[in-house]
Amino acid sequence: MKSLIIILSLLFSLSTLAKKSVNVVVGLSPAGSFEINSSKVKGKAVYKGGQYTAKKVKVSVKSLKTGMDLRDKHLKDKLEMKKHPYIVIDKAVAKGGKGSAIVNIKGMKKKVPFSYKINGKYFVAKFPLKLSDYKFKGINYMGVGVKDKVVITASLPIVK
Repeated sequence: MKSLIIILSLLFSLSTLAKKSVNVVVGLSPAGSFEINSSKVKGKAVYKGGQYTAKKVKVSVKSLKTGMDLRDKHLKDKLEMKKHPYIVIDKAVAKGGKGSAIVNIKGMKKKVPFSYKINGKYFVAKFPLKLSDYKFKGINYMGVGVKDKVVITASLPIVK
């Protein structure tokens, strides 16, 4: 199962070369996975002085899609969309393939390390997140639950 998630993640990274996007690979227990996607990303990566920075990168919770309407509704409920309409990545600083940023989900801010690659004119970052850090609860249905760790891949245009 881990190899399937890695393969899906790599395939998605290759498909994001030409646009702003965000993808989340969500593992399920005891087996399976699904993805959350959006191309409604506001923000850019700025290259200056040998490093990349990004401020206030925003993804509308409303734009997140999983491929199933009922799961989309549950996702937006768990993300408290009405109270927190955006997921925000702020104060990102990166150099040499690694960086860190403040990730704000449901009003909770956590400093998160990430890795990145440059694909043409795009900065592609991978953020491993622990859902428990953002106090997600009750994310299971009929014996199938969401694993605590998810991987977010975000693609942003580079501005020099």
